[in-house]
Amino acid sequence: MRRYGQWAGNPKGAAENKACCVVRVSQGWYTYQCSRKRGHGPDGLYCKQHAKMVEAGKHVYVPNDEGVVR
Repeated sequence: MRRYGQWAGNPKGAAENKACCVVRVSQGWYTYQCSRKRGHGPDGLYCKQHAKMVEAGKHVYVPNDEGVVR
């Protein structure tokens, strides 16, 4: 299971919302799951905006099932 927003004060973070894009986004030091609806890109896991970035070869942060960023 992917986890988002993990840090020392919240080591478990938040579990992945299966209806939202899998990309981890950040605002300053705070990270969270993209809140846009899935359905685009590889395996339909991305929102339209992040799917375009993936297809263009740009790097997006997607935590793997252990919570490590790849």
